[in-house]
Amino acid sequence: YKLVAFISHMGTSTHCGHYVAHVLKEGRWVIFNDAKVGASVDPPRDMGYLYFFERIIE
Repeated sequence: YKLVAFISHMGTSTHCGHYVAHVLKEGRWVIFNDAKVGASVDPPRDMGYLYFFERIIE
């Protein structure tokens, strides 16, 4: 399996802040933060709430 996306939280607690999506597109991580989309230079893979994997068939 290969990690292709995950959801992380930005804020001081789950009651404050919001969730963003980090998606692997064409070998680079991209962050989707509401209407803003940009490069996710060092995505917090260890801080994800929900992970999306793609099965690799060999």
